[in-house]
Amino acid sequence: MGFDLATESPSTADDVTLARQAVAFHIVHEIPGRLRLRVPALALPMLDAEQLAGKLRSVAGVQAVRINTDAASITIGHDGTEDTRARILDRIGRMRRADLKIRHHDDEGETSPAALVLRLATLAALPVLPARLGQMLGAALIAPRVLKGVRSLVTEGVTVELLDALAVSIGALRGGIGTAMTTDLMMGTGEYLEDKTMQHSTALLQDMLMPNPETAWVERAGGPQEVPFAEVLIGDLVVVGTGERVPVDGVVRSGRAQVNEASVTGESVPVGKEPGDAIIAGSLIETGHVRVEAQQVGDATTTAQIARLLLDSLGERSQTERLAQKHADRQVYMTLGLGAATLALTRDLRRLSSVFLVDYACPIKLSAPVAVRATMSDAVARGVLIKGGRSIEKLAEADTFVFDKTGTLTHGTLTVTDVVPLLPDEWPQDRLLALAASVEEHSNHPIARAIVTENRQRGAAHLDHDDVTFEIGHGLRASVGGTEALIGSRNFLQRLEGVNFDRHDAAIEHLAGEGKMLLYIALGGKPAGLVGLRDELRHDAADTARRLRGSGVKTLVMLTGDRAARAQAFGRDLGFDQVHAELRPEDKLRILDRLQAAGHRVAFIGDGVNDAPALARADVGLSMPLGADIAQAAADVLLLDDRIGAVADARDVSRQAMRIISSNSTIAIGFNSALFLAASLGLLSPVAAALMHNGSTIALLVSAIARAGLPPDQARRQATIS
Repeated sequence: MGFDLATESPSTADDVTLARQAVAFHIVHEIPGRLRLRVPALALPMLDAEQLAGKLRSVAGVQAVRINTDAASITIGHDGTEDTRARILDRIGRMRRADLKIRHHDDEGETSPAALVLRLATLAALPVLPARLGQMLGAALIAPRVLKGVRSLVTEGVTVELLDALAVSIGALRGGIGTAMTTDLMMGTGEYLEDKTMQHSTALLQDMLMPNPETAWVERAGGPQEVPFAEVLIGDLVVVGTGERVPVDGVVRSGRAQVNEASVTGESVPVGKEPGDAIIAGSLIETGHVRVEAQQVGDATTTAQIARLLLDSLGERSQTERLAQKHADRQVYMTLGLGAATLALTRDLRRLSSVFLVDYACPIKLSAPVAVRATMSDAVARGVLIKGGRSIEKLAEADTFVFDKTGTLTHGTLTVTDVVPLLPDEWPQDRLLALAASVEEHSNHPIARAIVTENRQRGAAHLDHDDVTFEIGHGLRASVGGTEALIGSRNFLQRLEGVNFDRHDAAIEHLAGEGKMLLYIALGGKPAGLVGLRDELRHDAADTARRLRGSGVKTLVMLTGDRAARAQAFGRDLGFDQVHAELRPEDKLRILDRLQAAGHRVAFIGDGVNDAPALARADVGLSMPLGADIAQAAADVLLLDDRIGAVADARDVSRQAMRIISSNSTIAIGFNSALFLAASLGLLSPVAAALMHNGSTIALLVSAIARAGLPPDQARRQATIS
């Protein structure tokens, strides 16, 4: 019997000593950014490798972890810095055997493919084996299922496992070892399909929930000090520089920075932060340096609250799945009742054996999962990973699709849409753009990248200028031909530098009304131009909206942290029913709750850390491929291709799967009812009953696999678009 070294007390002094031993390892191979280690402890039977991988993924700077238990090796991809390498080796070096989790036998759940191959080979060889040897081998192969049924009866009562055990036992006891093995093989195949597809689910989600940094820099007596994250206190001044994530919720007390809050708020463009501005844990400092007064630390930060909401929502889903399993178990009573009635009326064990071999459990247990898994396989080929049958069902039932705009309907990158000269005689459009690009090329801001890209595409010349001065959070300053050029926000140019743009309000309001972001340019203290930019809409966004409506979706909703004008413009272009802008993470969750309370079955599509609670709370959540790890962990459906049309594909294949399941269930119940009647009347022998029952089940499985995927018209449509 396995035990969890991390939670259970060892039973002997030797066990205690073993648990306290360090986990030995050595470096097998290393290149910059990649470590391969040999860890003999990985050979421990029933080791939970994913738990160990989760611990290593939480190390700051680690980008990927791959564990090969057969080779007892770990391959770790990281950011290539010496600090990260040291942290990785330190984390493994401090591990003890007690830190490794060993799965219980009840947690195994997975049928080995080798065991299925052995069953199939034995079944194929049965006709040429000596009878006694064949019976002994068959009995050995079906014994685990029989024992599992007995154990289930003792610990849980009447369940599907008990019926499985009866189905193979009766055939074996009557000498039909081949029939028993066939039934066992089919059940094992279904379980294997179930286990392998569900391996993509995130069993150790908590290890992936936006791990806190191990340390933070805090102003203490004598200057900044690096302290453990757990020792950061409310009121501390936390120092955060370029390339670092903010570890606390708080207020900027000094310094300026461009802060990317996309992982928390969904806003695609970095925002300027200066003294007095609030800043959120998990935000990334792109440029600049700030001192933040901590107001929420540890479990009270925004990211920690998101994680807690996520775990609560996932707990509710687990309860739903348990109720579904209980419903399946109730089918056992019907089959047992039918068998008991047959035995009471006929006193014929042969008929009873036939009845149990024509039970309803096999088609119920196998047909739908195989149809679902075949659909999942086809979906993967189309760039969609669906995490199980319940996700398919909920996606097919959803009548409301809610999109977080940035990174889903848009690419999250900016493009220049308008260049408006305000001094057209001196600075026409191309020359104005060239000026902006020549100055902005010194910045890494997304707006700067968009302007430089547009200028290159137009082939405009570079304009000479003096050194560029960065006004962090506001804009840029340079001298061009002896004239001072200012480029940045209206607040910077008008309020701080005294350049009045009021007489151009009509043009400004027109561009803003179209959902465009504005960059202001001044020369020699006079307004010189405007540059309009827009987050690029995905080319297939409109087609996706049309396809969803055609599939029965009644309501399309957009959520975003963007400004209202920009969001409303996108919503009009796509024909969305509702647009909610300027949102924080908790606002998105409230909107979802309101929709569900009104009776909507909600599918949510997002990609950021802030989307994780909504992905978990929605009836079904879909995550984009470039989304945060926590978003992908919370989602029921992962889009593997970076195209929004995959959402409509996922909807189409899910509806097709439900049609297959419905028709197969009807056929299975009708055909097996006929077989049951024939078996109870003595018209079918156990062998004939098993062959016909199993044959019909196989036919349904083959049909499910053949029919899975997009309907033909949708498949042709996607091929054309691709």
